Amino acid sequence: MDSHHVTDFYDRLAPYYHLLYGDWDTAVDRQGTSLARLLAAHGVAPGQPVLDAACGIGTQTLGLIQHGYRLTASDASAAAVQRLQHELAQRGFQGQAQVDDLRTLGHVPPGSMAAVLACDNSVPHLLSDAELLQCFRACLRSLRPDGIAVYSVRDYAAIPRVDPDVRPYGIRRVGDERFLAVQVWEWDGDRYDLRLYLTTEQADGRCSTEVLRSRYYAVTTERLLAL
Repeated sequence: MDSHHVTDFYDRLAPYYHLLYGDWDTAVDRQGTSLARLLAAHGVAPGQPVLDAACGIGTQTLGLIQHGYRLTASDASAAAVQRLQHELAQRGFQGQAQVDDLRTLGHVPPGSMAAVLACDNSVPHLLSDAELLQCFRACLRSLRPDGIAVYSVRDYAAIPRVDPDVRPYGIRRVGDERFLAVQVWEWDGDRYDLRLYLTTEQADGRCSTEVLRSRYYAVTTERLLAL
């Protein structure tokens, strides 16, 4: 993982991240409900300690707190963690959020968590099998003996290799402004460079665009399971 590029990408994205969803609050509720059902099915009941190890601005953290789980959240992006702390305070939720590295989870006491999450395609930011193994070992170290790790990733084996691959999110309206986000993927073997174009159009027609850059490992689910 190029730590600088990843942290810069998410630091700059933090103020806009909720706009990538059609309705972020609905996504928080939906993901919280789905994850709560999954955890309960594996014996992790509400009230148990859960680590959201790639929390971003809190899509999964906030959703699981609503279902009674005790959340600790971490992310490589200080701006994302700060945004999550703001979202927790706004809702009157209790939860810890801090900066940490998914490969080491240095702030997590060994054997302290009933579950560890890394969702929304976060682990493919780790650009080699060696880094993925670091991550999985850190998660395992953090778990209780009967704990569960949950990862959500793109199904890269099913994605056609179009180069460049242009992926628009659609237009969102924020007051009198319009917001447009577009991803562009450019392939390099089993890796790809991602550019995220964020355009804001003011009511008077003036536009500004930011370009955020990152890189991913298009690791297949089969390979992840083998690791």
